[in-house]
Amino acid sequence: MDGSAFRLSQLRGRWVLLQIDSGACAEGCGKKLLYMRQVRLAQGKDAERIERMWLLADGAPPDAALLRDHEGLRVARAPGRAFVAEFPAARSPADHIYLLDPLGNLVLRFPSDPDAQRMVKDLARLLRASRVG
Repeated sequence: MDGSAFRLSQLRGRWVLLQIDSGACAEGCGKKLLYMRQVRLAQGKDAERIERMWLLADGAPPDAALLRDHEGLRVARAPGRAFVAEFPAARSPADHIYLLDPLGNLVLRFPSDPDAQRMVKDLARLLRASRVG
């Protein structure tokens, strides 16, 4: 997180597991980060095709120890409430983990406490079928 403006186009060409949450990262946020890391690692050789992204929905700074625990996680501040509102959610985008394809399209939305095995299978199926990313 270098303070520069975030653009979704920066992630083009890669599959992206994305979470939108507070920088304070309560328990549910930490669980989502863990799911994202484990699901990515479970893809084996295809793990390199997947980026993990945490969009900070507020001004709270993320905990340095948490960031060390999730090496390779990209962190950026959401460009504004209008941007965050674009993500479909019944109550809050923080209630989900999103999957974006290499073209930047929203492909899947997982609950904040997903069935990890199903998530692994869904992502593996998409990676196998995709020639992009």
